[in-house]
Amino acid sequence: MVGEDPALAFRVLLRELSDIYMAEGRPGGDAIARIYARAAQEAPAPGPAKPYVLDAEIRAASESAVHPAAQAARLAHPLLRWSATGILDTQIPHHVSRLFAVVSLVGPGAMIEAADVRGGLFVQIRDTYYPLHAHAAEETYAMLAGDAEWTVHDAAPVSHGPGAYSFHPANAPHATRTGTRPILAAWRWSGDTRPDSYRLLEDPH
Repeated sequence: MVGEDPALAFRVLLRELSDIYMAEGRPGGDAIARIYARAAQEAPAPGPAKPYVLDAEIRAASESAVHPAAQAARLAHPLLRWSATGILDTQIPHHVSRLFAVVSLVGPGAMIEAADVRGGLFVQIRDTYYPLHAHAAEETYAMLAGDAEWTVHDAAPVSHGPGAYSFHPANAPHATRTGTRPILAAWRWSGDTRPDSYRLLEDPH
């Protein structure tokens, strides 16, 4: 697709994320799609990222992926700044944050500066349950690799694979369960994107 050039793969990733969110059909998706499209043309590629403790799991999430955004993320991996929780390091306890890794691509202080929206990439390791939580921002996950069950409010879990969206309205309780493979997804926040609204909820599971 893009050879082995991480900088080129990074730009392809931004273009793919723009297309994904433009197709979502919501104003928040349109807003971040425009930011990704502009950054793909104008933003310089970031410098090399530091190794991260979950690098093996992150790479495994996109292994053999067919979605072009997942393929681009795999090739751009040397430039992506993965962390435990991105913007939520003070809100999520370690027994939960150890289940996943996040890249903040768009937002205040992120790789691509933006004041009113946030977005990036998310990997959740296999055979794990990210318990019920909520936040003031509306959120859409776009699945890029793997399959997971997504629960929103008290509805029955829905399985989503590559190409599917899981939309979470503002303050809606939601949770994610992975199976035998990790997942890779894109995420976006719009509306009230302050991190301090994030909270874990009582979860019967």
